[in-house]
Amino acid sequence: MPEQTSFDEHDFGRLFVQYQPRIYGYIRSLLLHQADAEDVLQETASVLWRRFPEYQAGSNFLAWALCVARFQVMYFRQKQHRNVLCFSSDFHDVLAADTVAESARLSDMQQLIDACMQKLPLADRELFEMRCRCDADVTTKNLAEQLGRPASTIYNAINRIRRVLANCVEQAMRS
Repeated sequence: MPEQTSFDEHDFGRLFVQYQPRIYGYIRSLLLHQADAEDVLQETASVLWRRFPEYQAGSNFLAWALCVARFQVMYFRQKQHRNVLCFSSDFHDVLAADTVAESARLSDMQQLIDACMQKLPLADRELFEMRCRCDADVTTKNLAEQLGRPASTIYNAINRIRRVLANCVEQAMRS
């Protein structure tokens, strides 16, 4: 077993919480049913926790976690005989590789968007964040009412902010 340098449950928790959405997305892309993916995520978390002392500090936690997740998916499939639709392991290998690449691309894109958001003036950033919350009740019209501003002003501001962000991201991608 490789030597572990001062890692504890806090380190594991921090790393797992940071990468859990990507681990789950990877598992979900390989399994048809959401409930199966959630079960495999739990098993993956359990294996990662048990084997965390083997994790090399400073190495790529996500790559290690995705490798464990892939084996957990394979183990899950071996246990399942009820699935009517089965794909070859070669198909699953290609799908897994594509998923990892797409996950990395989306993560890079999110970093670009975050960097561009930080370049916005504070008032624009706050307005855009208010509008883009996942709360279904926050429409542009509702936001205008909350802020006591005309809806057309809010619509125009949101559209302008979107254009600025799109240009910033496009420019960052070119460079």
